[in-house]
Amino acid sequence: MLKDMKTLILVFAVLSALMPVITQRTGLSERYGFKMKMLCALMYLITGALSAFFAGASVYTLMILGALVSGALGDFFLSYRNEKYFFFGVVFFALGHIVYSLTFLFAGNYKALPYIGALAVSAVVITAAVIAFAGAKLVLKGRKNLLLIYVPVLVSSFVCAVAGGVIAVECGNMSYGLCVISGGTLFLVSDIMIGIGKGGIKRPAFMHNAVSYTYFTAQTLFALSIYFQ
Repeated sequence: MLKDMKTLILVFAVLSALMPVITQRTGLSERYGFKMKMLCALMYLITGALSAFFAGASVYTLMILGALVSGALGDFFLSYRNEKYFFFGVVFFALGHIVYSLTFLFAGNYKALPYIGALAVSAVVITAAVIAFAGAKLVLKGRKNLLLIYVPVLVSSFVCAVAGGVIAVECGNMSYGLCVISGGTLFLVSDIMIGIGKGGIKRPAFMHNAVSYTYFTAQTLFALSIYFQ
């Protein structure tokens, strides 16, 4: 029974990561964009729920599940081409990143809290570089304040995830370490590609689909981290 549960979680995680590719390649995302996007969100939520069922209740589990739900709500609101909904979408995504940062700092077996000084410096440097690039290269169209809030939050979750992952690898939990390092990195890459597109820079054709591929894989990896924790 236990072995079957592990197999189910891993199979579902693979399907969750591949779902954006499947819906795009079959044309379903073009025909049913909102529904397919929410299906992909549902897949990473189920991956998290299955992992939580296997791992049992813990602060880490509950916080990751909360961040996943926040991400799904962000997906929901950003699916509407409306400025008001865009704001709510960004808020839910930012909330999810804040919860991820707090989780990797304070919860689980591989807390990054001892390295908070180095993490803070890294986050400031990366944030400054991203904002400087955005200010110089992108057309922000009145969204500068959102950028100034969202970028530090995104970068913080990235550096905390990487730090927690490195600690896990050093402790011998390679699976968990690779999950959160890869998840944090893919999240950062996905949002940078979104920013480039929204900022008026013409993106290569492959980048449009790559945003979804990297984002949903990142959420799936964070969901799967509950299983490997």
